[in-house]
This record gives sequence, C-alpha cells and structure tokens, in this order.
Amino acid sequence: MSGGQYGRGKAPERRCLPVEQWPASDRVRWLKALEPADVLDEGGARANHTVISNTKAAKGYGRWITYLGRHDAAALCLPPEERITAERVRAYATHLASLGNSTQTILARLQELGEVAHIMAPGRRWSIIHRIASKVRARHVPARSKRHLRHSNELLALGMTLMDQAEALEELRAAMTYRDGLIIAFLALVPLRRRNLAELRLGISLRRQASHWLVWLSPEETKTHAAYEAPVPAALTERLDRYVSHYRELLRARTGRWTKPLESALWASKDGSPMTQMAIYDRIRACTREAFGEAINPHLFRDAAATTLAIADPARVRVAAPLLGHRTFSTTERHYLHAQATISHAEFVRVVADAKRRK
Repeated sequence: MSGGQYGRGKAPERRCLPVEQWPASDRVRWLKALEPADVLDEGGARANHTVISNTKAAKGYGRWITYLGRHDAAALCLPPEERITAERVRAYATHLASLGNSTQTILARLQELGEVAHIMAPGRRWSIIHRIASKVRARHVPARSKRHLRHSNELLALGMTLMDQAEALEELRAAMTYRDGLIIAFLALVPLRRRNLAELRLGISLRRQASHWLVWLSPEETKTHAAYEAPVPAALTERLDRYVSHYRELLRARTGRWTKPLESALWASKDGSPMTQMAIYDRIRACTREAFGEAINPHLFRDAAATTLAIADPARVRVAAPLLGHRTFSTTERHYLHAQATISHAEFVRVVADAKRRK
C-alpha cells in the first residue's frame, strides 16, 4: 500500500481486498471470467488477459470494495451492477483525492473499476465511470516534477562512484554499497521498469554471453506484451561479474529474520533474500537523496533516459520508444518536449547573458 500522510502500509482504508474477501456475487462472477478456454469453450471474458493485467484489475476493484466497506457498507448487500452508481463512484474519486492520491492514481483506480464492472454486468456500457474519469483527467497534474530531473550520465556516475567506494568498506557494508551502486548504474544504462528490474534472474532474464551480459524478457514479462532484448553495456560487464562472483555471494550467505532462498534472483538483500520491488525503490531513493539532495525514484530513470537522448541527439529521439519498451512514440514524446524546453531555456539564458555583456 502507498503511504501518503500515513506512511506506507499503515492505512487500512488503502487496502485492496483480495478476491476471496469480496461479496459472494462479485467473487463468483470474477472467477467465472477467469476460467480458461478449452477445445469446446472459449473461456471466460478475462481468459485471454495476462495474469498481470487480471491481478491489477482485481487489486483495483478490491480497493473499491474497501472504500464501500468503510463508507457505505449497506451497498455491499446490493448486486454489483446496482452498487456501482454515479454518486458512489464520484464519492469514491473524491475520497481517493482526499487521501493524497495523485490524479494518475485516481484514473488508474477508475479504469480498474470499469474493467471489472464490465465483468459484473457485461450488458452495460458503464459510461458513468468514463465521464467521471474524464473530469478527473481534465484536472490532471503530473505527480512527478521534472524540474530537477538528472541526466543519465549523472545517475551512471553516482552508481560507479558507489561501487568504487564499496571496495574500501567492511564486508557487509561493502556488499550493500556495491549492490546499490550497481542497481543505479544498471538502471541508468538499461532503463527497465521497476518490476522487471527487481525480477531479473541469472541465466534466465539476465544471461552471461561470451563477452557481455544480455537482458532478455519474454512477452509475458513486459507491460506491452512484446519481447525485450538488450545487451548490458560493456562499461558494466566487469562490474556485474564482480557483483555476481563476490558481493552477491557475501549477501547470499547472510541469514536474517526474513530469509528466503535467493535461488537465481540477481539482487540480494542484507538478509540473503531476493530484494523486493519496494526495497529496490527505497535504496535508489536513499542513495540519490544523499547524493543530489533530492530523492529520485526508479521511474524517473526512464524519464532521464528519454530526456538525455532528446537533448544529445534530437534527430534520433524516436529511438527512446523501443529503448523504454514503449509501444508507440506518443508515450515517449512528452520527454522530447521537456528536453526541447530545457534546450530553449538554456538558449534564452545564453542570449540574455550575451546581451548583458554587450551593454
């Protein structure tokens, strides 16, 4: 759960109820929609969606059930198609905003509610949800400020510095510092989504070739359902070798309260367990805050990659779409526009400075 004013994991009203805790009618309809196809039956309405997509939709609907349970419990006795009204959905969106959720998060929750609403009552168009989402979208404010966005070369330099510093530290501190530096440098050069970064597996999604390392993600592992393949730049080959053969083994040997077998997971925690997405997120933010005075989250590394490329080589900015695993250039275009604004401002400052010198 996100934290907002409460801190991560501390707000019961933010809980996404699992399917087994939904009202019986909702649970039956959702599980039927997940039934796989066979030779004679095409399966449920969600049978052809990925596990990730179905999990996300169910999580969002579970958040809606939590809201009703705390603010309109009587509605849970109604059939789901009668329960989802314009008044309740509007109140739900207002409630999400009151908890400090960004407009992007609210839109995602409304989308998830709409997806499951179509399962609960497939005969309806559910335009009420779309209309409310449109009003939220009209007031959308990006949650992440790009004013202090670092370029990829700065992020790479930080990662390299941390790895160099690690060599002079004591064993555990050295292993953790080297790992954090490698994560940052790796993400600066191979800007994966956080889930894919956390789930890298040696010999599976991260493979050692004759002279380099290769990232390979199957269509089932990517957000766009397209296979992703990219060589890890040579600058990180020896660094990765060092981590895998030495520091990862030091961390693997550790045992702690939350120990879980590391197996093939690339990133090891101080307890010898695979690092979670949240643990990686926290370490990246802590290291960047200490270095730059402001925390940079993993997703901003992807923004930095697109912006860095747009500034360095505007003519080839479309390369950023496949680099980031975007299906189309339109998703990448906002980074190009941000880069152009940065260039324009720099030119403006130069012109003003030149004019001042001529006086």
